Amino acid sequence: MSLRDRDRLAVLRQVEEGLITPKAAAERLGMSARQLRRLRRRHGEEGDAAVIHGLRGRRSNHALPRARKARALERAREKVFSDFGPTLLAEHLSKDAAIGALNPHTLRRWMIEAGLWTPRRRGRKHRKSRPRREALGELIQWDSSEHAWLEDRAPGRQVLIQMHDDATNRLMMARFVPRDNGAVNRQIAIDYLHRHGRPVAFYTDQAGHFGQHTRPVSTVPLEEREAKRTQSIIRTALETLNVELILAHSPQAKGRVERNFGTSQDRLVKEMRVRGISALEEANRFLDEIYVPFWNERFAVEPAVDHDAHRPLPRDAHLERLFSETCLRSIANDFTIRYKNRRFQIPEAQAEGIQPGQKLTVELRLDGSTHFWWRERELDLEPVRPLPKAGPRQPTTQVPKKSKPPKGARPHPMPPKPGPDHPWRRTGALLAKPLKVARLRSTSAAARPTPPSPQDAGADPSP
Repeated sequence: MSLRDRDRLAVLRQVEEGLITPKAAAERLGMSARQLRRLRRRHGEEGDAAVIHGLRGRRSNHALPRARKARALERAREKVFSDFGPTLLAEHLSKDAAIGALNPHTLRRWMIEAGLWTPRRRGRKHRKSRPRREALGELIQWDSSEHAWLEDRAPGRQVLIQMHDDATNRLMMARFVPRDNGAVNRQIAIDYLHRHGRPVAFYTDQAGHFGQHTRPVSTVPLEEREAKRTQSIIRTALETLNVELILAHSPQAKGRVERNFGTSQDRLVKEMRVRGISALEEANRFLDEIYVPFWNERFAVEPAVDHDAHRPLPRDAHLERLFSETCLRSIANDFTIRYKNRRFQIPEAQAEGIQPGQKLTVELRLDGSTHFWWRERELDLEPVRPLPKAGPRQPTTQVPKKSKPPKGARPHPMPPKPGPDHPWRRTGALLAKPLKVARLRSTSAAARPTPPSPQDAGADPSP
């Protein structure tokens, strides 16, 4: 019996013993007088088991048919759904006419009973929640995630760049790219500004193409050095448009977009697997046409203030120029500049006000085109044709060098090293060095007989 059943049984016994009236007992048990009479009558027939519900241990009257449960578990065992969670799997199985609408909690219970799902308990860490911004467009969280989005249907790993609104959790823009670099992010910024206008601020990580906080090399301890912010192309362009660029100091600081990537790595990967998407073009089309509208309908929230904080672009704003890569080149005396190992000539008609030694700006845009600017005036430079080469030089008469003798044995071998008792050594210089005398005597030269001197040549060898 449950605690509720035991309390009912105690009240029934008090009524039988006359301690309380049936009306007071009905009020205490939260039932009508008629229901209490039926309960007392059943208690007299069945005893204490009357307080137990009649459906306990039996199948519920509202239970789904067994055929639907068997069909759902059969579909859940398919290979394509091998790693689907109950929530996402319930959305796909509800499209099956033989199953119909299916609650994720019901499917989760079925999968646990069949051993297809293991419940996990996640440790909870205390973190202080940052309140959302009030209006749409006040803060756009901009981040990228490298992942095997197309699994084994495409080689390597792809990068998904997403822009989420902080106030509404709307997915403002998403795009798959082969790699995450400055040119790709500059192009996405241009597309976002053309589509939605200028937000108040972008919130990004400290990737090199956004900018970093560096500390100069010095003998001062690292924690005492003043951090300096680097200026990137994206930051310079956004400052011109009066858009703030905020760099996060940790992944937890932009936790909302990080959690959204966790959802996409589970849901988006499996949705593309079901549809058999295997190329970036198909994946981007799926993002724009299906996934982004689905996300905004399912996961977006209402902002605190019903107002769009995006601002229109200025009429004279040239985004392709603002987000282009630029460098400076010096103007030579002949009104030419050198760029990428080529020379370009400034025409005489466009040289008004230009002096040699001044700087000219070379602008390399994202579409690959090159533009030349002097202050606020664009110049149409002409490439200078390089002079043709003179051809091979005439052979010159050279004096042949003397050939060196081949390496090997010398033509005249060196004479043997004189022994310690040679007449040249009779000065007694070596007699004071017995170790050196012994070493010389051990050589092959010391074993040779000493040649006779000219004075001893005619002498009688006998004593």
